[in-house]
Amino acid sequence: MTAPARPLPEPGTLTWDQSAGRACIWCKQPLTTGAVSAGIIRDQLGAHNLDTEVWAGPCCASTTH
Repeated sequence: MTAPARPLPEPGTLTWDQSAGRACIWCKQPLTTGAVSAGIIRDQLGAHNLDTEVWAGPCCASTTH
């Protein structure tokens, strides 16, 4: 199951916990149970792939735009 389509933030604006999959991508609350994938933020630096899978908590997973 995935979260509703919403625009994902730029990779440089993520907190460490968000980029590590430990916090909700939209509200920054710590994730416990019920988290769903919100998508993948695509990024690269030269030949290095910096893609980051981000997650939404139940608090934001059912919210639309």
